[in-house]
Amino acid sequence: MLAPGYYLLQIRLARSMDRGEPGQFIMLRIPGNEVFLRRPFGIYHYERRVLTIMYRVVGKGTERLSRAKKNEAVFVLGPLGQGFRVKQRDHYAVVAGGIGIAGVHSLIEALGPECTVFFGCGTAEELAVIDDLAPLKPMVATLDGSHGFKGNVVDLLTGQMKAMKGNREIFACGPDAMLKSLKKAIEKEKVPCQALVEERMACGLGLCFGCVIETIDEEEPFRRVCKEGPVFDLWQIRL
Repeated sequence: MLAPGYYLLQIRLARSMDRGEPGQFIMLRIPGNEVFLRRPFGIYHYERRVLTIMYRVVGKGTERLSRAKKNEAVFVLGPLGQGFRVKQRDHYAVVAGGIGIAGVHSLIEALGPECTVFFGCGTAEELAVIDDLAPLKPMVATLDGSHGFKGNVVDLLTGQMKAMKGNREIFACGPDAMLKSLKKAIEKEKVPCQALVEERMACGLGLCFGCVIETIDEEEPFRRVCKEGPVFDLWQIRL
């Protein structure tokens, strides 16, 4: 356990997996017989057949996963979905709220010192989940003010945007409320922004249409998070 409710899990794969793109995900069969459907998890890190995921216990599936024993067998399907597309920019800002850091961690690894990381959480107790990012000096917001900026991560970001001159892009992952707030905050300047959308999934392959999101496309307004996402242009989706 990294912090209250947050866990890291390493899975040694039987054969190599395509490294894929930052922002893609896997579908994981929870060990045991308590949970029938596979669950989606972002790819936190992958190297030499060792896949790492970060998750927070929020329901029956993740609670059972937190009790998994060493050498317990699991089934992994991935990488799946469409990840982040990185274009040449002057500045990159990566914004994560809570467990949203799991979805952008591999992107932060890829960008390294070229990006500024903004992380928001409830209390200082949760900051252990970004300990490995310390060399990048993440900017932190806590709702209770126990560390860093007191307030939400979007307010922290907007307060720093003036220092990010030139060609900018934002990458974001977090709850819907955070993404809605972010969209409103940068709407005037229409800063390019890619958002990793969190959604419940059943198949992860685009077959069941159980994870659709509405877009501004009038002809085909609905897109599958597992197939056309989970990363979308923030300006193309309705929140």
